[in-house]
Amino acid sequence: MDELNTINAREITYLSAAYGIPVRRKIEVEGDDYLLTTRRSRSKSIRGEVVLIIERPNNCVLLHRKGWYERGVYRLPTGGIKLGEDVEHTLYRELEEETGFHDATGRFLGILNCCITFRSDSSQFVSYLFYLSNLKGSLQIPNSKEDISDFRGIPISELPAVAENLRGVPAPRTSWGEWRALAHDFAYELLSE
Repeated sequence: MDELNTINAREITYLSAAYGIPVRRKIEVEGDDYLLTTRRSRSKSIRGEVVLIIERPNNCVLLHRKGWYERGVYRLPTGGIKLGEDVEHTLYRELEEETGFHDATGRFLGILNCCITFRSDSSQFVSYLFYLSNLKGSLQIPNSKEDISDFRGIPISELPAVAENLRGVPAPRTSWGEWRALAHDFAYELLSE
């Protein structure tokens, strides 16, 4: 493992051979107590997340909204990689849990490694971005465990606006919104090349 034991080099080699070589990005993020506490709390049971960039008709991608999000906030679906679970398994488990789709063609776009700092404390969090097309199944709102209340498709060109909307999330979740925006910026950059 490298980068604070969150990224398994052997796993990345396998994923790169199967899904394409990802672009790697490391970012330092100035957080707050809310963001650092929630990330650290989650890191006791997960080692990172997959970001699902799901192709929809007309060069669009899928966003979701959870019931507890601030009004008007949508974002790319994500799912936690459980300790001991591999990224590939998480990718397809989360695809089905979050959307109802049960299979897809995947392309490994990027690895976003965030070091979140607040005062003299820090926490590492890694996001693995995958572009998914040729979906099997049908889109459906999942059970209440996921708390997803709505989906919408947007053109890839609107991902920067989604990121800006996330950056506008009010306190106490402002840093959460700013951190969540980073994956949208990265996805847009990778899909616009």
